[in-house]
Amino acid sequence: MFCLCRHHRVPSLISKFRTTTIASVPRITTGSGVSVTSNCSRGETKPPPSTQMKRPAVLYHYPCPDGAFAALAAHLYFSSIHITPLYFPNTVYSPLRAEDLPLNEIDHVYLLDFVGPSGFVPQLHSKVDCVVVLDHHKTARELLGGGTYVSENLIKVIDMGRSGATIAYDYFKEKLINGGDNNRAADGNALKIGEFDRVRRLFEYIEDRDLWRWKLPDSKAFSSGLDDRNIEYDVNLNPSLFQQLLALNLKSVIEQGKISLSHKQKRIDEVLEKSFEIALGAGTFGCCLAVNADSLSELRSELGNQLAVRSRNMKLRGIGAVVYKVPELENDQMLKVSLRSIGDEDTTSISQAFGGGGHRNASSFMLNSAEFENWKVSNRTST
Repeated sequence: MFCLCRHHRVPSLISKFRTTTIASVPRITTGSGVSVTSNCSRGETKPPPSTQMKRPAVLYHYPCPDGAFAALAAHLYFSSIHITPLYFPNTVYSPLRAEDLPLNEIDHVYLLDFVGPSGFVPQLHSKVDCVVVLDHHKTARELLGGGTYVSENLIKVIDMGRSGATIAYDYFKEKLINGGDNNRAADGNALKIGEFDRVRRLFEYIEDRDLWRWKLPDSKAFSSGLDDRNIEYDVNLNPSLFQQLLALNLKSVIEQGKISLSHKQKRIDEVLEKSFEIALGAGTFGCCLAVNADSLSELRSELGNQLAVRSRNMKLRGIGAVVYKVPELENDQMLKVSLRSIGDEDTTSISQAFGGGGHRNASSFMLNSAEFENWKVSNRTST
C-alpha cells in the first residue's frame, strides 16, 4: 500500500510492524523514490519561542488501548523535543467538534486512531497550520481515502494492515530518528529512541489484540491482564497515564491474564445463554444474535466474537451485537451497539447507516433504546 522506507537510519525493527511504511516527516519518500517536503513539521524540532503560544494538539481514540498507545508514541516524541501538547481523548459515541477545541492555541492537530465524523478534518484543515491523520479504520479510509498523502498542511497515513498504535509508533519514532524538519537530533534523542525500542513489544501485542489476530504467544492472556489493570486512558483524568503504560511489564501482564481468563470466560458463557435474535435495521441488514451487556461491556470484543460464531451456527448472519449503556452519556435512552463479526461478514455498512463506523469485523453505533426494542424478533413477531 505504501513504499518501504529506504532511509539508512531506519532500524530493521520497524519493518516487523508492517509490510509498508511512511518515510520520515517532513521529507517523505514516494513509491518512485522522489522525496517531497511538507511544512507540517516546521517548528516542532525545538521549543517554541516565548512569544509563540501555540502548540500541538493530540486527539486520540478513547477509551481504547490502541488509541492510548498511539498517544504514548506521541508523548515519547514530544517529550524528547521539550514540547507539551494538548491531549484530547476522543470518543466515537460523542466525538469532538472543531468548536470544542481551543484552536487559537493550536498549530498542529494529530488525529490518532480516529479521524472523527465526516467533515471534521476539512474543518480543522482550514483553521490550523497542519493536520496529521494516523488511522487504520475502514471508516477513515472511506472518508479520506487510503494510503499516504502529503500536502502543504495535511499528512495522512491510513493503513488497514497496522493498528493505530503501531502506525503512530512508526511515524513518531522515524520522525525522531530523522531529527524533525531540520534534520537535527533533539537533545537526548538517543535515550528516547531507546525508550521506543524498549516498549516495541508492547505495541506489537496491542496491535495483535486490536486487529484480532492473536498470533503472538499468550496474546489473549496479555489482553486480559491489561484489562485487569483498569487503566484510565484519559490522560486529563489520569495524568500518570503514560508513566503507567511505560511501566508495564509484558511477562507480569501475561501471568495476570492467565489467571483471569477462565473467570472471564465463565462470565461470557452466562451472558451468551441469554442471547436473543434481532433484525438489524428492522430487517434491512438481516438477522443476528444480540446480548444485553451492561455488566460486561469491557469484554465486548471477546463476547461479540463468540456471539457471532453462535449466530452463524444458528443460520443467522455471522454477527454478534453487544448492547450496553454508556454511563458517560448520562442518557439511559441511548444504547451503544458494538458489532463483531467473523469471516467476510462486514459490519461497517450497518454501523454507518446509524452514524457510526469502524472495521469490517468490529464497528459500533448509538441507537435509541425504543428503536432497539423494535429490532427484537420476539417483539416483531408478537405485533
